[in-house]
Amino acid sequence: MPNVTTTTAANFIPEMWRDAILDYAERKFQLRNQVLDFSSMVSNGGDILNIPKVAEETAAAKSADTAVTYSANTDGVIQLAVDQHHYEAKRIEDIVRVQESADLFDAYARSMGYALAKKVENYLAVDILQSASGNDVALSSDNTFTTALIRSGLQKLLDANYDYTDGETFFYCSPAAYMSLLSLGDFTEAQKRGDGANPLVSGNVMMAYGMPVYASTDWDDDGGTGDETATIFNRNSIYFAQQLAPRVQSAYDIDHLATSVVADVLFGASLSHAASSTSLGVVNFNNP
Repeated sequence: MPNVTTTTAANFIPEMWRDAILDYAERKFQLRNQVLDFSSMVSNGGDILNIPKVAEETAAAKSADTAVTYSANTDGVIQLAVDQHHYEAKRIEDIVRVQESADLFDAYARSMGYALAKKVENYLAVDILQSASGNDVALSSDNTFTTALIRSGLQKLLDANYDYTDGETFFYCSPAAYMSLLSLGDFTEAQKRGDGANPLVSGNVMMAYGMPVYASTDWDDDGGTGDETATIFNRNSIYFAQQLAPRVQSAYDIDHLATSVVADVLFGASLSHAASSTSLGVVNFNNP
């Protein structure tokens, strides 16, 4: 009976790589799961998604024995371009024997899955969220919060008709800005928090004014003038579509006695309003 070699076992290798890489990618997705997802609308193709922007209406008074008046449809359209195609590729020679080393296989799969997830997360953070400018709040010192500055940002959300306590509003900070939050008694002192959490012990702010708080290196804390060091945003302000969920393809390359693995993702995102609009549910906190 012929031996089972890497070549004859090649049918099993794609499933190994796909499952492992996708598992690691899914674990790292966070921002992607906190925005409006229109992926189902591009699953059959197309590179531009036209999303109607339904205008706010005002109810009219009805008088007796009068006909109703029909208003014209003046809804605008937000165009979401699915134009972000990114990949990670590796060719792993048989001598590495990665299929026989669980630790090494795990390390390669983890690095590829993380690379794809990080690209999606970074694009949403830097190219989309941090491009908003209509509701900016200028900090007085680099990466340093006061409760008054945070409340100033929250008022901008309320003015734009966003309820920041709705469970769909999120607070992201650079590492330095996150440390600043840990220094504010309103979020660390038990008598002010009113719950059992102790950020001074756990190191985790968890919630601030009803919003979950996250630290991310996708927000800059090097002190550059105008840099966005933190963002508060509502889910309904960010549109996202993923046409290719992280896809993994692999094949045995007999010429190189190696397994070639390519993972790629195709997606796009946009703000729900113009970046300069004060109606957008995004507040960026900028360094002076």
